[in-house]
Amino acid sequence: MTTGTLATKGDEVEEWLDLRFFRPIGIRLARALAPTRVSPDQVTMWSLATGLVAGHLLFYNSIEINALGWVLFIISDIFDSVDGQLARLRGTSTPLGRRLDGLSDSARFINLYANIAARLIIFGRWPVAGAIALALAALLSHTWQAAAVDFIRHAFLAMSHRDSELELPEDLQSDSLKSWLYGAWVRRQAGMFPATVALERQRRQGTLSPAAREVYLRHAAPLLGRCVWLGQNVRWLLLLLTVVPGWPAAMLWITVLPLNLILFVFVWDAEHIEGH
Repeated sequence: MTTGTLATKGDEVEEWLDLRFFRPIGIRLARALAPTRVSPDQVTMWSLATGLVAGHLLFYNSIEINALGWVLFIISDIFDSVDGQLARLRGTSTPLGRRLDGLSDSARFINLYANIAARLIIFGRWPVAGAIALALAALLSHTWQAAAVDFIRHAFLAMSHRDSELELPEDLQSDSLKSWLYGAWVRRQAGMFPATVALERQRRQGTLSPAAREVYLRHAAPLLGRCVWLGQNVRWLLLLLTVVPGWPAAMLWITVLPLNLILFVFVWDAEHIEGH
């Protein structure tokens, strides 16, 4: 969807920093690339490569190197904005491209958490088992938090009768291109939000009343603003405030403890909207 000068998913589901920083830069680059033969998938690979280097630089016990890694992560996220906007500008957005984008995001953060665990072991003298356990707990927590944010945003778009990438488990059956990893992501979302999934199924079947849909949209709208606490941009802030200054374990603990508490409240509120 194009809003103003940006090719966005919809202003309601975009974060403030995305609309004012990542998207404006991304649309300029996307427009520059639009006449070329560079594909959105190639830009996704640029994002992945830059992100992998960024994650590795956060392994080192050096503020200067860490700061460079953080800057590269921001550049990687700009590329992550470019690929989607380029696809929308050309009208070539595909499920495969969206899946590749999601896998790129996953790979960037798996690499990040692996490097933080290695840093704790090598420079922090942490027990190997303890460092791996905490990093793995943070990675899994991150995936659940990201899945919740993604679901709420696309459920809202679907209920608003706008272009949405929301998929349910039954949508996986007829598409052999969907990987098992993506299938696990979709089933995880459905398991977290069963009441909302039931509403979406009613909407698709044409049995959801306009009144019930309006109730959902009215009560779900405030949740979109709270997505920022679990969204991707908060990861960059956490990196800057914890890992870059030399406190890598702090980011892991914050992800596992307070952010999971926010996740619990977030899911509870979403699933107890009046009319579910």
